[in-house]
Amino acid sequence: MCTNIVPCNLWRGMKFWLYMHPKDFLRQNNTGKLLWQVFGVQAAQLCLFGIQEHEDIMWDAFHRSGKGKISLLYPNKSTLPKSVKDLKFDGLSLTSDLHEMSSPDEPFNFVLLDGTWSNSAALYRRLKERWTARWGDEDIPCISLSTLSASVMHKLRPQPAWDRTCTASAAAGLLWELNLRPELSTYEFEKQAEAVECSLDILLDALTTRRIRLGRSITRKQRHNRNI
Repeated sequence: MCTNIVPCNLWRGMKFWLYMHPKDFLRQNNTGKLLWQVFGVQAAQLCLFGIQEHEDIMWDAFHRSGKGKISLLYPNKSTLPKSVKDLKFDGLSLTSDLHEMSSPDEPFNFVLLDGTWSNSAALYRRLKERWTARWGDEDIPCISLSTLSASVMHKLRPQPAWDRTCTASAAAGLLWELNLRPELSTYEFEKQAEAVECSLDILLDALTTRRIRLGRSITRKQRHNRNI
């Protein structure tokens, strides 16, 4: 499967951090791994939750960039998340707040929480604790997507609800929304988003073929709503 994925360069002014729960790392249907297969391990860097060395590397990068160049892609319910439209662009780099000191030579860090819904909550709590310890702010700058659609992986995966999406689809959605900004049109975000979506199609085909070979169902199971 990996040989069918076509690599693509991510705009050098941004970087993905895959903050991944260890339990999700070995899942065959984990889509976060697609990002480093498409963009490379430097542009889409893995940080395993609970691995001190990994977390220190990520936070050192945050410190170099400055707090104005960090956004967490997460529907934080304690604050009103910003959208891609709220990000500032000075002609060279993105920032979430022009008043914050940040390094113009460092990329904007987009943090993707890669785990089940409950595991992602644990990832968020860890980030919030360390954010508060370093900068004193109680809330991490979160960003939400306005044009997000269901992932193709929802055809196979029984866990996510239809109004949630996988890590790779979230990354593609972010790239599509960046592409909608006229001042960023020269950075080929459309090409980068399409590369991620193509990798998702390849993963879906591979998993579907495997399930058919093993005699397993390829239809996503509906979850019962116990709140009715």
